[in-house]
Amino acid sequence: MKHKTHGRKRNKKSTVACLMSILVGLLGTLAAGDRKHKTKRTRFGTGVETGAKLVQYHDTCVLFRSFFISDDFFVGLNHRNTRAGPEFKRGNAVFRTFPDRIIVDVEADALRCSGMPNIPLPPDFGSGLLSALSFQLSWKKDNSQLAPIVVVSTRIEHPSHGIRWDYFLDIPAKDIPLTTELEISLSARDRINLGAFSAHLE
Repeated sequence: MKHKTHGRKRNKKSTVACLMSILVGLLGTLAAGDRKHKTKRTRFGTGVETGAKLVQYHDTCVLFRSFFISDDFFVGLNHRNTRAGPEFKRGNAVFRTFPDRIIVDVEADALRCSGMPNIPLPPDFGSGLLSALSFQLSWKKDNSQLAPIVVVSTRIEHPSHGIRWDYFLDIPAKDIPLTTELEISLSARDRINLGAFSAHLE
């Protein structure tokens, strides 16, 4: 019995160590004090990273990242706090609200939680969880959640059948202040709740 108990502890430690390795390796750009947004080129324009969440479902660990895209609107957009409140500037131009529409790219990387680096991942690892992903989005202002957003269209990209999936969500954003957070709730097949995370520019 003791042997089994120690085995469970070792497995648990291995899983925790692997999760920490994923966090350190893939979330480095979100480290405390790092205010520079990571950028990403897409066919819809250049996106800036606005949030991330690590989800574990059985032995599948998925790192979700969100990017805001509207051509190149978000590139070089700097945030600072002033006496009049938060301000977003690019050069001498001041911006207060989002464009009328934006694309939210939810990027998902699937990995095996238990590690086993010598065993390669199958070509469509995580596809059973990620191929039927659905989203509920809502803007949050002053910690109050507004009505859910109607996603106009969703485009899914899964190039080369690798571990990465991209979900491009077209949503309305007219007159929404740039300081507003976007809450992204994630669900998989059979209504599996994968939690939620916030995306924001600050």
